[in-house]
Amino acid sequence: MRKRILSVVLAGALSASVIAGSAISASAVKNPDDTYTPGQGITARTYKFAMPGSWMTDYWKANENAAGIYWWTGAETPETVFTHAWPGYKVNRVNEEGVENLYSTPAPADANQIIFNAHIDGGMPGTEGFIQEKFDAARQIKDTPAQYYAFLESDYQTKDLWTYVWDKAADAVDADHIEWDMSDPKMTDAEADAIAELYETLQEEEVELDIPEFGEYSKNFFVEMENGDGIGMNFDNMVFVVNMDPNTMSISTTIVPEGMITYGGDWMFYYGNGEYGNWPTKDLLLEKTGITFDEAGKPVLPEGSELMIDDYGTVNRIYKTGDGKEQKLMVYGNFTGKYYSDTTAPEIPEDMKPTTAPTSPTTTPIPTASPDATSATQAKSNSTGTTTTNSANGAVATGDFALAVIIFVVIAAGAGVFYFSRKKMSK
Repeated sequence: MRKRILSVVLAGALSASVIAGSAISASAVKNPDDTYTPGQGITARTYKFAMPGSWMTDYWKANENAAGIYWWTGAETPETVFTHAWPGYKVNRVNEEGVENLYSTPAPADANQIIFNAHIDGGMPGTEGFIQEKFDAARQIKDTPAQYYAFLESDYQTKDLWTYVWDKAADAVDADHIEWDMSDPKMTDAEADAIAELYETLQEEEVELDIPEFGEYSKNFFVEMENGDGIGMNFDNMVFVVNMDPNTMSISTTIVPEGMITYGGDWMFYYGNGEYGNWPTKDLLLEKTGITFDEAGKPVLPEGSELMIDDYGTVNRIYKTGDGKEQKLMVYGNFTGKYYSDTTAPEIPEDMKPTTAPTSPTTTPIPTASPDATSATQAKSNSTGTTTTNSANGAVATGDFALAVIIFVVIAAGAGVFYFSRKKMSK
């Protein structure tokens, strides 16, 4: 798979969109509480968000007590509905017994990336009216993909899940199953050739995948027709879970010179009761991984498996092959425990903190992945703590929007803006 980069010259168009930013969309609904209702004709998906307890500061409880969602591409972006853009639309908590930190909102299906946040504009340090407590409470995730994942695009999704889906697709067109090399957690050259051949057939027959055993996620997998990505997985009704491992967090100084933490994480299938995993249903997750639970509720793994549990309850079952390769077979956790109850944010390792900070906002580099004035180009930290660059760009957007957008427009009007498109599958 490779990345296509489209160059879009937005000098005039961007300036016009900023001038029109305070206008109300003719179709979008601005609810009295700032939540979002899709306008007529807008195709939307439902996105859930599990808020960590460390985001629920005293300031947040007294002033917001809600999550926020922001996107800058696609239909009905916040700036087309509000007189402000950041922190975007308000997201209310889901009324689910025993779960206090689950939030849910619709968003346009064509939004390329989203940012969940604490629905707080932290302001710009050094400006009039700045409140340090408010600034500190303005938590957010990095820019995250919102349209779909392709084959093994996320480190949280496993090869055994994707091979299951591709085999179901082969059944739909009466094709032979691909001969998968399950000892290799990545895609082999032989598999890539077989996938490309099957994908061509799926496109020709315009197959619509429906996998009943996936329950409410039976139609989340689809044959992607536009970008050559093979089979895609959209995130409708999935939950974004923040990874509380400090090695997946980063401090961005792009817009806020003093620096702000941006959090990693990923999309998970939601089972209810705060439980989540990387198979569409909990029953399938247990069946395919061989995990069981004892009377005390502790996981019991088959012989030869290695169990890794972090402080926040995420369980990774690792299978080690003879050639030393490691394959993550399962992710399972619950965000109602320590994830919710721990109100202290983990400390960022010293070697990950920036050594210098911009002396003023005017030193902000030109964003290379989005026309959003508050977006920074960062690498996405994945579940293993390594760093990959994909369509999810780390962003920090807690600064005053008006100041940031003025700075950006002056720079971008003469330079244009680039953004990343989807990944393209090739042999």
